[in-house]
Amino acid sequence: MVVTKHEAAVAALRSSDQQERTRAVRFIKNSVIGNRTKKELYMKMGVTERLVKFLSDPTSDLDLRVQVSVVLGSFAYGNDQNIQMLVEAGAITPLLATLSSKELKLVEAGARALKAVYQSAHAPRGDVVKNNYVQDLISLLTPNDFTLDKPASSQRTVPVRISEVAAGILAKVSLAHEEQMHVARAGAIPLLVALLDVRWSAYPKLQEAALDALANLSRENPTTAQMIVSCKASHNFDRSVPLILRLVRDRRPVMRLLAATCLTNIYRTGSLPLEYQQDTILTVLPTLIKLFTETAPISSLYGSGWATVQEKAPKVFADMVEPSEDLQKAALEADAISRLAVVIIGEGGEPPEVVEPKVKNRKDAKKSPTKTAPPAQPGATCGHAERVKESAFRAVAAVCSLREECRKQVIDAKLLPHIVSAMSHPNRRIRIAACECTRSLSRSVKNLRTSLVDAGVGIPLFQLLSDESVEVQTTASATLCNIVLDFSPMKKTVLENGGVERLVDLAKSMDDRLRLNAVWALKNLLFQADSEIKERVMKELGWDGLLSLINDNETGIQEQALNLLRNLACGKESDIEQVFKGLGEDKVMDILETKLTKPTQSDDIILQALYVIVNVSTGNDRHKAAIMNRETIIEAILGFMSHTKSLIRVATIWCVINLTWTDDPGAQERVIRLRELGFETRLASMMDDSNMDVKDRVKTALANFGAGSDTLSAPMEITGTAEGSSIGTRRSRREREDVVFGSLGASGGGGSGGRYQG
Repeated sequence: MVVTKHEAAVAALRSSDQQERTRAVRFIKNSVIGNRTKKELYMKMGVTERLVKFLSDPTSDLDLRVQVSVVLGSFAYGNDQNIQMLVEAGAITPLLATLSSKELKLVEAGARALKAVYQSAHAPRGDVVKNNYVQDLISLLTPNDFTLDKPASSQRTVPVRISEVAAGILAKVSLAHEEQMHVARAGAIPLLVALLDVRWSAYPKLQEAALDALANLSRENPTTAQMIVSCKASHNFDRSVPLILRLVRDRRPVMRLLAATCLTNIYRTGSLPLEYQQDTILTVLPTLIKLFTETAPISSLYGSGWATVQEKAPKVFADMVEPSEDLQKAALEADAISRLAVVIIGEGGEPPEVVEPKVKNRKDAKKSPTKTAPPAQPGATCGHAERVKESAFRAVAAVCSLREECRKQVIDAKLLPHIVSAMSHPNRRIRIAACECTRSLSRSVKNLRTSLVDAGVGIPLFQLLSDESVEVQTTASATLCNIVLDFSPMKKTVLENGGVERLVDLAKSMDDRLRLNAVWALKNLLFQADSEIKERVMKELGWDGLLSLINDNETGIQEQALNLLRNLACGKESDIEQVFKGLGEDKVMDILETKLTKPTQSDDIILQALYVIVNVSTGNDRHKAAIMNRETIIEAILGFMSHTKSLIRVATIWCVINLTWTDDPGAQERVIRLRELGFETRLASMMDDSNMDVKDRVKTALANFGAGSDTLSAPMEITGTAEGSSIGTRRSRREREDVVFGSLGASGGGGSGGRYQG
């Protein structure tokens, strides 16, 4: 039987002669480096466990342990499956143990292997935090000063290379809040900041690794961000922010990207000192925009640096501009959108051909969800071009999320056809990013009525509600919330293609985000809806289904379900009657009583419960009597008239106005009852309220009591902001419909009318 040289090498690992074992490991090392096939071959032959045993054995000689560490690191550079096999073989702990060795060759080999392992998102990071391994890593962040006086090729640069790798590992294990705090408290930040000093500028990879670690430590963590801002370089006492700003201007694209990332993360936490904010914005924003199309062949700690810059620069840009109208305006003026269009479309690119998808009827939409885009094959990797496209779409979504002129430029740049096409892309991340773009654009009433309709957004978006990715469904359902608003022509498209049925299905999902978005969309579907649409929604959802959502464990879902109830009860007396018939009069009152009297109740839920009362109070005498007969509800309204939030005070006054509406039968008896309970006195005390809307409504309410105001009790128009009024509607202020959007799970606002801002 012929034995291959690879089988012979594996057999030699069982030799009792250390030199023979070392020669075998060296042969394996030379075979596997850069050769994925050979890596898989040796791992299938079971060498991993034996190599780990050699590394763990204190009697193994130094050269053997160094060679083993290199081989394990090479295995880790294969794929996630290889890393999982290394973890199962117990390789992580002995590799971590090499960090405390006095032999620099072993430390460097072990650290490089660990860095390769932690490049994977699936690698376990808990072991690093335990057993003082973080402290071992931090102790490696101090290369000797005498290195500065030697040529870069000198053997004396080994400590610098080790510091670089140690910083790279800290960057990869500082992703979660708990890990960030552990690394920061162990003392990593001052040492990382010290590496940014100009003294170390001859070692760009070292500084890039330090920036990467600081960027990850400060991401969404105000505490660690403040620690970085407060830190000074030990050599010349320079503050950290000026040091990072200097590196944003570096000639190396990767250095600029990482420095910009670090400052962006600090800025987003609110920790950036005011004195540096203007400089940071004026430096970081144009730097990121220029990096969108960076193509220079460069080398960095990431390997293919130019590719990394192209992929990550738009994401960092998105993080920076997303929460700020001013920064979005600045980005617009800096030509960011046209540069992103070049990334997505290419120079002089043509719009993609958009094929109108076929849709199933409502019955089929419920029974067999449409799949518009096949999911990526399991284990398939997203290539560079796709990562760039995803990143660019996310940047477009961010830069036009708050400002109308930015949305206009996105349309003018002819990006919309590409966004619609991307909603059917095989890569789920691109589908998600395209949905996010559509959501940002749909915050414009003009776009809802024209551009998005012309581009045919409705059906592709609706079909993504049945995507195989829950994350895609979640983003699509959040976007659909705007599409179904009353003033959107696409509302009809959704209704005609099984939209109600699909949204009701999602409202029963086990995923909290999907449930929230589905209820939110159904609520918006009912904004200014006629009785036929209300009946159709409730036929699918069922009154028991609505009750279940009203009592959901998630506060945000409860709030939106109450909003839905509020819109059901808005319109005609017959709509209110249908609510009473569907839930039962006593059950409706029980719901309101519970929501208004729970000691720890959310203000958002209280607000929506009050507006349900406002709408029920526009009904007939029996509807009003149902409220008046619940003393607990009446007392709750009186108590909330002195609430700290003006939106809640306004809602209570609307309750009083509608219950005492002078044209209604029985109004006088209700006035007498409310006067006896102290409502008139409380209203009089609110005449000097600090909120103008409260003061205006108080005048109307007192007029209904026949005291202290010349204000006529007449229907009034509602227009204005999303927080206290309806958009573009003429109706009595006795009837309130809610379509206000906030961030997912946040308050729906105080009144009716509004566009999705989530």
